[in-house]
Amino acid sequence: MSSKEIDSSDLSRPTFTRVSLAEAERSVIEREFSSHVDEVVGMVNDGKEATVYLCRARPIAEVEYLAAKMYRARKFRAFSNETTYINTEKVRDRRMAKAMRQKSRHGRDAVHHQWIGREWQMLETLHDSGASVPKPYMQCSDGILMEFVGRGTERAPALAEVRLPKEEAERIFPIVVRDIEIMLECGVVHGDLSAYNVLYLDGAPRMIDLPQATRIDDAVDPWALFHRDVSNICEYFRKRGVEADALDLALRLWR
Repeated sequence: MSSKEIDSSDLSRPTFTRVSLAEAERSVIEREFSSHVDEVVGMVNDGKEATVYLCRARPIAEVEYLAAKMYRARKFRAFSNETTYINTEKVRDRRMAKAMRQKSRHGRDAVHHQWIGREWQMLETLHDSGASVPKPYMQCSDGILMEFVGRGTERAPALAEVRLPKEEAERIFPIVVRDIEIMLECGVVHGDLSAYNVLYLDGAPRMIDLPQATRIDDAVDPWALFHRDVSNICEYFRKRGVEADALDLALRLWR
């Protein structure tokens, strides 16, 4: 089964269940990432726009496990507010931009692949710049193969799932802020940052979920996205006793 077949009209039939979608996604992983993946072990997380699978890696990857993030067709995704993150005025192909604005099938397909391509580019850029993001390995038309952040076969918990003591929260808050700063240095805003997409492993935070990350020059309203990111992070750490003024921090970093 090809990745194109996953988005075929067959998926709209009532008989196409989440189980069969997962089977199709596994098939794509085994085919497209075969040079790095020996086996799809199971599902790690079923999110609003994609499903993450735990994969046993081949020796070439020099790690035991990898994570394959597979984006489902737009009709199966809960996260559909792409217009907040994709400025069609910046799309050079006028026909494509029009299709994206009108949300035609062609336009939806373009947004789907742009969403995947954007996360891949962001992972490459930020990982190379020293940000605490998973290392990207491979990309295909429906997903990304990346470093698995976890211990053994268990994924690392998100900050939102961890009750950090004040001392630990004070220690890692500057690390998260530094990652935000690195993103700005790369001309990028995360756009959906919160304690739910910062993992916590062995005392270190790891930022994930970057499909909606956008370059400042391309964003519709980059300051609004950035301020929201900083506010979400500061809110989490304030609840754990860390002094964090979101507006002050956002303004200092933005300058």
